[in-house]
Amino acid sequence: MSVELLAIVGPVVKAVAPEIVKKINRELNPTDLEKALKAGVQSAQEWDYSQVYDKHLFFHCTPKDARELLERFFKDTGTQEELQKPFTEKTTPNLEVLIQIFHKIKSDKPNLKFPKESIEHWLKNFVDAYFEHTNTYLKFQIAKTDYLKQLSHYFDGVEFVGIKVKTKEEEKFAKLPQIFVMPNVVEQVEARASTGLNLNLDLALEETANQQHQQNLLWEQQTSAKKFSAQELLKESTRNKFVVLGEPGIGKTTLMSYFALVLAQQQIEKLGLSADLELLPILIRIRDLGKASTKNLLEYVRNFANSIHVKELPKGFFEHWLEDGRALILLDGLDEIAKPSDRYEFVKIIHSFLGQYSQNRAIITSRPAGYSREFFGTDEFPHYHLEKFNDNQIDLFIQQWYNSRLPNNPEKAQERQESLKKALAAQKRIKLLARNPLLLTIIALIHRYDAHLPRQRHKLYEQAVDTLLINWDVNKGIESWNLEYIKLDDIKILMQHLAYWIHSQGETGDKEGGTLIDRDELITQLSEYIRECSYKVQKHQAEAEAKRLVDHITERCGLLNEQGQDRYAFVHKIFQEYLAGEEIRDFQSENFNKVLNHIENYLHNSHWREVLLLLIAQQNQNNSKRIIDEILQQETPYEEWLHRNLLFAGTCLAEDLKLSDGKLITDILRRLIELEVSDSQGVGEKVKSQVFQIICNLNETQFQAQALQLLKASADLINKGRLREYRAALGEQQEVLAELLGLLKDESVRDSAAFALGKLGNASPQVVEALLGLLKDKSQIVRYSAAFALGKLGNASPRVVETLLGLLKDETKSVRYSAAEALGKLGNASPQVVEALLGLLKDKNARLNSCQLERFRMKASACKKEVAAG
Repeated sequence: MSVELLAIVGPVVKAVAPEIVKKINRELNPTDLEKALKAGVQSAQEWDYSQVYDKHLFFHCTPKDARELLERFFKDTGTQEELQKPFTEKTTPNLEVLIQIFHKIKSDKPNLKFPKESIEHWLKNFVDAYFEHTNTYLKFQIAKTDYLKQLSHYFDGVEFVGIKVKTKEEEKFAKLPQIFVMPNVVEQVEARASTGLNLNLDLALEETANQQHQQNLLWEQQTSAKKFSAQELLKESTRNKFVVLGEPGIGKTTLMSYFALVLAQQQIEKLGLSADLELLPILIRIRDLGKASTKNLLEYVRNFANSIHVKELPKGFFEHWLEDGRALILLDGLDEIAKPSDRYEFVKIIHSFLGQYSQNRAIITSRPAGYSREFFGTDEFPHYHLEKFNDNQIDLFIQQWYNSRLPNNPEKAQERQESLKKALAAQKRIKLLARNPLLLTIIALIHRYDAHLPRQRHKLYEQAVDTLLINWDVNKGIESWNLEYIKLDDIKILMQHLAYWIHSQGETGDKEGGTLIDRDELITQLSEYIRECSYKVQKHQAEAEAKRLVDHITERCGLLNEQGQDRYAFVHKIFQEYLAGEEIRDFQSENFNKVLNHIENYLHNSHWREVLLLLIAQQNQNNSKRIIDEILQQETPYEEWLHRNLLFAGTCLAEDLKLSDGKLITDILRRLIELEVSDSQGVGEKVKSQVFQIICNLNETQFQAQALQLLKASADLINKGRLREYRAALGEQQEVLAELLGLLKDESVRDSAAFALGKLGNASPQVVEALLGLLKDKSQIVRYSAAFALGKLGNASPRVVETLLGLLKDETKSVRYSAAEALGKLGNASPQVVEALLGLLKDKNARLNSCQLERFRMKASACKKEVAAG
């Protein structure tokens, strides 16, 4: 009878392969050995089937007999020793030995009969095919080692190309693992059934841009969010293929590089997957594929491997991993194919490739602009959106940035970290920019080069806008410029015109996004500017160019985005304000009175405040004096009570204004300090709070020393604690730190000294040690203040966490609350901390109001989820 041997031998070789691999102590995957064994059996059976029917090896055997005999043969110690020889001795298994083993096993069943010489021929064909395949797979493993090594070198570094920042040559490169911060993603689940890829792509191309925008917006409005770390993407995704969307600069390419690097370094457990799982990374930059001579993905991948100096790969190398489902296919930047028609063609190519190798994991990235929901149906391809950085991620980036920049000087690295964190905390609008990883990198590069963030914020905004508007795509080699009449050098001028006009339309109330404008209005206004800028074009040509410009600024630059059906706004109000200020500054070349008119008309209009500050900060010394005089002389209602003119003038100084009139500077500073020391009921706490913020913001400006000198001259009239805060802000932090550490020895003031140390923000080992010691103080208020300070400082070392956990058992409820609050701020999500927080929620004696209780519940829930995921 004929027996299907592969069906019989399959389970056997599957069980045997791992044992053999373990014995030879090689990196060969058990799957490869299993395939080699099956290939040997397949070859032997093909020879067997070519013989006359009654000459088949198992013609006289029942399936049960054949199964038992083959199980014993492959599990035999002698057989396994022979099967190891291609790896241990680089020779074929000894055919004679295998024949003897087979005969020995069959001799236990004398009733079994085999055609003459069938055993010898069957085993020879098995051995030859087995050796051929093991030899091939060994070559694949050797080639894989080199491939992963070269990939690791290629993706290990980050070069800051396209970022318009003047910096030292050695600062233009960083090691990716040293600075990479894992972002979060939000899953987007479509409410209606997905149609998948439009089967008639030619018809899809006939859809108007407006219809596509409406579909995209409808899709985004019909989503529910599931948020988690992008590190868990491969584990959390409901499918093995998915799409990751994200705005310009949000870190899509960096994330894909990190995934490729982790796999190249064989650290797959970092992605939440089993360390035993083998995945070959195949990363395809779609912009590079678009320029390549071939659109065949396998051929492109082979060419890419050659370009990064991988040794010549054996034939069928990539197919080997793909056919087994042992690859991670990373397709980065679908939006970087400029023409929509070409983009659809690439979608077809990707669908075909992923369909051919459907068992593999795959990630496709794109910006939302330029991506159609028709490309990849959400039933088969779950969609995720990359989130902006939160405060913890920003802090982690800053920490890793300076630890990598100053590896041999940890004290200076810590000092720079604190400086940058402090600068971001003080400048809320820059902090908003820092939530975008690209813009955070620009900020970090500037801070690293200048040792501080420029007080003249317009310099930072200029570099950010120029990077997004001009440098980013150009330096990445993306040919996205498809405008017919506008030149690259003119685009910023047009954006200034547009920003000023948009800003003049009013505000939305959105603290982050710019003013919303209808698409038709946007096109009309841009058309007029295009015609005014001496472009010799007709009205219809200008309108067509304006539409192309809006698409370019939205899709490629990321300065504008769509925030409602056919409604657009600057992605950050900061960019709108900066460019509007630049437009007003250009007015002054014709008539400076136009600038003064804006001061007069909008001085205390909150919508124009940032525009005016950015405008004034760029003036020369003479113009600055004229503007400050104009501000101080404005007839502002209730000025004697509100002091708005004086406070605005002080805020201008904090922008490090170019102002050489010493008398005017002294006058402004003296008047501010007079408000600080005033005991008049006419000077309210709100005014004093504004004065405090303004004077503290003079740090790292040309006015810092003079302000500190004037404050010290009035020391007798200022609270000692308040004066210390001023001194720490204006350059005497180390002196203040030493004073506070000394005061910790004074029992009468050590509680306030501990509290002040927390507010000071210096997390040096000396400070942390001193505060940890105070947690054992006999005074409950001292313990309370020390716990508060540790939470403020953010030091989450094991010792700090362990000590705070112990404080949760303190006999005083206020101390328990302070310790719990500190643990919450430290962000430690260990099971021990989670249980402690949950336990506090059951503490009826804990001093928690409803808001605090809700915050702790949210924190505990988040921690619990993180622990479960880990």
